[in-house]
Amino acid sequence: MFEEVLSGHFDALYRTALRLCRGHEADAEDLMQEVALRAFRQFHELREIEAARSWFFTTLMRTHLNRVRTAKRHPEIAIDDLDDTAFERALEAWQAPDAPDRVFDRARLADQLEAALDALDPALREVVWLVDVEGFRQREVATMLRIPEGTVASRLYRARRELRERLPIDRAQRRHRTQREG
Repeated sequence: MFEEVLSGHFDALYRTALRLCRGHEADAEDLMQEVALRAFRQFHELREIEAARSWFFTTLMRTHLNRVRTAKRHPEIAIDDLDDTAFERALEAWQAPDAPDRVFDRARLADQLEAALDALDPALREVVWLVDVEGFRQREVATMLRIPEGTVASRLYRARRELRERLPIDRAQRRHRTQREG
């Protein structure tokens, strides 16, 4: 039963773990392994299967926060190399781009978005990620992070405002992008 429930949410959990670990696959995999182990041990505490998604994400966020706190107390030096398996996966996933200008625009926007997210205060970043990317309601995020719902709302507002300031896309750019894609 546990494996079935976890597998239904695994991709979203891994995507968030990868984001929390700033793209370091090995760290995200370690985090996911720890989350799965903790969730397995505490699975009997899950009262309703419908709440599993929120429950898993709560476990993920708390585990990550614990790891961050531990890392601050005991910093590690890590060397991130792309191993052969990861390199092969990247080659297999590669596809020729449709048009160089679209690829450039997407890459630039992705870089700008990643930089804007990284520049946010961690408390703002985790709230905007859980609400806007993972689709959780503010009430669920408040429960996950053990903060008041009003704090989630204000952090979300501040995060979105800062992202808008960091990602200035004026109306002319939006219109141009819409015409090219349409």
